[in-house]
Amino acid sequence: MKAVWFAAVMAVSMNAFASDNNSDKKELQQLLKQTQSLSAEFEQQVKDEQGNVLQTLSGNMKLKRPASLYWHTLSPDETVMVANGEKVWYYNPFVDQVTIYAQQDMVDNSPLLLVLDNNTNQWQNYSVSHVDDRYLVKHNNDASQLELVFDGNTLTEITLVQAQGERTELMLSDVVLNPQIDGEQFTFEVPAGVDVDDQS
Repeated sequence: MKAVWFAAVMAVSMNAFASDNNSDKKELQQLLKQTQSLSAEFEQQVKDEQGNVLQTLSGNMKLKRPASLYWHTLSPDETVMVANGEKVWYYNPFVDQVTIYAQQDMVDNSPLLLVLDNNTNQWQNYSVSHVDDRYLVKHNNDASQLELVFDGNTLTEITLVQAQGERTELMLSDVVLNPQIDGEQFTFEVPAGVDVDDQS
């Protein structure tokens, strides 16, 4: 489940990002607002604190503001995550189970949902620093750090460093910025016979 929340990880020197610059936060929010929708292929790696690869996933994703996300891992195991602004569905075909969460509760666990979130109150919980094409986003009450990397206006990398040093690195490829995406892409129909764990 941790890997599905794909917010990626990278050890960054805190000296380079020492101060919380409110203008950096506004700059990042403005940059993110330019991404009204996005589709991409991805590869995600989860690494331990020594840099050893614990898990590798690949698949495709689509996101659409204000709060919609489609995440489909294809290899090595298929999973689907769909968020529509109110709920998040996580479907694991291997165990025939769908788990449902309230999306607002998942923002802190899924930084990509924060990327989608226009909720000013949520952003008040984070400090942002900027160096070159990289933005470091740190929760004010948590030791984990999120790094967003852009190529021009296009998001290409999301990295999350957990407090204990574990890293999750999400690399995007074949990125299409602001494509037309049908809203039906962000609806999820529970397959017949599948167990439902509704935690929303």
